[in-house]
Amino acid sequence: MSAATLLVDTSFLGDVLCAEPLVRASVAKFGGPVDFLTSTGGGQMLSGHPDLREVMVYDKRGADKGVSGIFRLAKMLRQRQYARVICSHRSWRTAFLLRLARIPERVGYDNASGAKLYTKLVPYPKELHEIERNLALIGGGVWQRPRLFPSVEEQERAMQLAPNSGFVAVAPGSIWATKRWPAEHFAAAMKQLLDGGERVVLLGGPDDTELAENIIQISGGGPGLTNLTGQTNLRESYAVLERAACLMTNDSAPMHMGVAAGIPVVAIFCSTVPDFGFGPRGPRDVILQISELDCRPCGIHGHPTCPEQHFRCGNEVAPEKVVAAVRERLAIDVSDS
Repeated sequence: MSAATLLVDTSFLGDVLCAEPLVRASVAKFGGPVDFLTSTGGGQMLSGHPDLREVMVYDKRGADKGVSGIFRLAKMLRQRQYARVICSHRSWRTAFLLRLARIPERVGYDNASGAKLYTKLVPYPKELHEIERNLALIGGGVWQRPRLFPSVEEQERAMQLAPNSGFVAVAPGSIWATKRWPAEHFAAAMKQLLDGGERVVLLGGPDDTELAENIIQISGGGPGLTNLTGQTNLRESYAVLERAACLMTNDSAPMHMGVAAGIPVVAIFCSTVPDFGFGPRGPRDVILQISELDCRPCGIHGHPTCPEQHFRCGNEVAPEKVVAAVRERLAIDVSDS
């Protein structure tokens, strides 16, 4: 029997990054090789990790779609004869896949949709940060900054795209509309920063290009603005963030990447709340939100539109307060953190 360990998280990018510390903890605990099964985006994020023997992709909306994809992938996993699997994703589909793979020890959360398909259940500690919750699957551990490992080529490209360090990175995108601070607010905050002499770099994926162009049009742009939206892969974006002085972002994957990069993060929480366990926890990070709304949070992830039709959780976070938080972060000496 192989002594190898399989880690599984095929959910959103931020969730996958919060599972990265589990990689290092599993290597330390189990000793043998560790593999990771994740989504297509998660595969890009974890590629090049020195502690992973292999990163495998479960393309559940593409090549591995449907029941046939599950059975095909389960057969491949079964042939690898893993000793154990640690799953931080709580979906029924993932639990079913791992049961079909016949991995003898299958560890998951007790509130997972397919909890009965695991051989060992761990209580889901809602009060902890997601990173600590994931570490609880193998016995516990303290919060630690996640890591990404861009290649030398990706680091060099980041230097070409953002040749001068010390800029303010801005990531306005999110899959969920109610997790996005309004474009007008991002534009107003960017204009204040640019007018104050700061350099600003916009970051995001291909799906964020229209949003970024809209923000630039509203703000008026300027010579201090660089738009890299849609021009970088995930690890290149991370390498750009490593060169930034601060990140202004929604509750989204870039927020977690900024934490991983070790830079100050100004995170704007709209419909979601830090109590879900996904907030930034670096010593120079800050969260801005409207806490006194009875309708908030309106869901675990977000919605296409505000259920109450007013979106006060986003609209009432003033650009001036966000800019003030960014400037406070810029004034903090790294040696003081």
